[in-house]
Amino acid sequence: MTLVSKELTSERLRDLVQDAHLSFLIGAGASAPMFRLLGDVENMLTSLEAADVDEDARAFARASIYSGFFRSVVLKNQDLLARTGEAPHLLTRYESFLGTINRLLIERRSSILNKQVNIFTTNVDLAIEIAAETLQVHLNDGFAGRLQPSFSTSNFGSVVSRRSLQYDNLSEVPTFNLLKLHGSVGWSAEGQDENRPGISLDARLERVATAAEALDAVDTLLIDVGQGTTLQELLQGPVPLNSVDLLKPFLDAYRQLAIVNPTKTKFQQTVLNQNYYDLLRLFSNELEKENAVLFVVGFSCRDEHIRELMVRAARTNPTLQIVIFAYSPHSAAEIERAFEGYPITNSNILVVAPPDTPEGHEGLRFDLPTVVAEFFDKVAPNVSTPKQAVEIEVSVKEPLVATDD
Repeated sequence: MTLVSKELTSERLRDLVQDAHLSFLIGAGASAPMFRLLGDVENMLTSLEAADVDEDARAFARASIYSGFFRSVVLKNQDLLARTGEAPHLLTRYESFLGTINRLLIERRSSILNKQVNIFTTNVDLAIEIAAETLQVHLNDGFAGRLQPSFSTSNFGSVVSRRSLQYDNLSEVPTFNLLKLHGSVGWSAEGQDENRPGISLDARLERVATAAEALDAVDTLLIDVGQGTTLQELLQGPVPLNSVDLLKPFLDAYRQLAIVNPTKTKFQQTVLNQNYYDLLRLFSNELEKENAVLFVVGFSCRDEHIRELMVRAARTNPTLQIVIFAYSPHSAAEIERAFEGYPITNSNILVVAPPDTPEGHEGLRFDLPTVVAEFFDKVAPNVSTPKQAVEIEVSVKEPLVATDD
């Protein structure tokens, strides 16, 4: 079944945004180029787990792969906090996205649907949190508490209202529910329960700093993992003697980060596995709601856990509409291949791709700012423009009682 379409009309998009339970799935492509795409890291780590090699070689290969991911994704969040390097450009992108969706929520015409949007993301960076704070929009990230904020999936779904102090009017506040399916660099695992530890907020990225310090001590021993690096090259070395002991401080510090490692068995290997399963359950529940819509940006659909949840919901919920914005025509073809073999009986998964361009020419690409500008900006009202003008004539009459003046 062909999923790819070249067009999503403004009328159709407006109806989806106005009349459906609204969710987004944001993938790594939305945060590129500041954060490197995973590439073949997932397959390398998965193959490493099954490889018949000695423990020194395994530790060396694992540390080399982790160090590449750590430096290209995790550590760059320090730039986000400081707003240095590529951070301002990326934050501007997310501010535009959140601002546009906030305008859509404010002007929602349905009195039945609440003014909420769910943002599911596989990204572990803090770009959305920082952008939301800059815009001062209401973000529910699952944490509650002031001095020691703690995370719970039960904190999602709350409706926030604001009462006017002058007129006593009650109005719902537009809310962004942020559900980080692969954890966050700003999370910290606490407690003794290995399957369901508590999650606290590490807003200063102290655990990231600890891991960075441990990596600096051994970085010269490791191989720089690039796009073309193979697992065989890592295992061939040269592998330092006693790699297990030498690399233990970094590997231990890395494992303390509350993020899902990019492997095929990612949810079996994390200390927060039950919390992550709960987040996936919430993702599935949202897709099963009547008249739900999921917009997908920057996500390749290669994650089989999430892809299978999407297909299952699309098959069992004919009122669900999934719209996947492909970065390029080539990306659209890859996404369609990812869905091959799945029974999509309701024709409710749509891949929207940019138009083909002649060979050698750079055509339109559906990155996050382009998706916002080409689609959502066109259906979002400008809240600074009044819906109607009211003319009031004021006349001053003589007072009924004469005054001494």
